[in-house]
Amino acid sequence: MQFLGIGPLELLLITVIAVVVLGPKGMVSGARQVGKAIRKIVHSPIWHEIVDTSREIREFPKKLAREVGIEKDLEELRRSTQGTFNDFDRTHQSNIFPVSEQEGKRSNTESSVQRIKSEEENHK
Repeated sequence: MQFLGIGPLELLLITVIAVVVLGPKGMVSGARQVGKAIRKIVHSPIWHEIVDTSREIREFPKKLAREVGIEKDLEELRRSTQGTFNDFDRTHQSNIFPVSEQEGKRSNTESSVQRIKSEEENHK
């Protein structure tokens, strides 16, 4: 889990440094000030403009496709490429895990695992 590119260990390190530098009481007042600053930024009109602009930028390709009228073509292209990827995966999966003739549809890896398990049981 990461928050703003900071993982749990980094957050723990920052907290320990804050306690050492500010002390327990200073840390509480510092956290309160940071919270107030974040609230002030989030409720500002500039923040709302930034969020709206970000949303417009993310939706721009879809809007452009609707206006040009190529939505159906794009959807057909997505479906065909998805089918191609599925075919590609199936083809290469059979090359990676070839089907064993003795075990039917089991792959060599699966039959090897079962053979090892049966040998372990026989040794017990």
